[in-house]
Amino acid sequence: MKKVIIIGLVIVVTTICIFLVFSRWIKNLEEDRALTLQLSPVLLNQLGGKQIYDFPYNPTPIQWDGKYLQVDHGAIFEEINPPLNFVYNKKRNEKLDTDRFFPGNDIKGIVWLAVNHNDVGTYDNGGMATQVYYVLYYLDLTQETILAQDTIWGGMPPKTIGGGAMGAVGKSPEEEEVIRAIQLRIQN
Repeated sequence: MKKVIIIGLVIVVTTICIFLVFSRWIKNLEEDRALTLQLSPVLLNQLGGKQIYDFPYNPTPIQWDGKYLQVDHGAIFEEINPPLNFVYNKKRNEKLDTDRFFPGNDIKGIVWLAVNHNDVGTYDNGGMATQVYYVLYYLDLTQETILAQDTIWGGMPPKTIGGGAMGAVGKSPEEEEVIRAIQLRIQN
């Protein structure tokens, strides 16, 4: 009887923890979306309806004097037309100390993070082994060109998986790696 009660309590506590983490994640996502819509109207107009891949790549030194914002690939369709294909990342901008330039009236660039994946193998059951990586695009707003890009690789997927699994994905790149890459690329 004690075992049943302990197992029940563990399940309840685990469920509550998962719910709290998920609720916080949703709250942060909603806050980022709301902040995105508060960005400079000029910036929203310039980037509205565009994907990062719409801009040409012209490798050139970045000379933004530290005046930039960081966004993640995403989509906001319902609140704005043309839609936005990025979302402001509040936490990352705070870590980079670029939140002081919000709403972006006088910024010179955007660091746009896109999430990608690379299939690195196949498991015995046919499932795919996938490695996640991020690409940071340094978009100059005056020239409307990508001046540089950095790739940050996540971890490799496990070498083996359980019989019921359809595949596996390695860990995403660490947040500290993203911050460090941006700071190294843009020397203030």
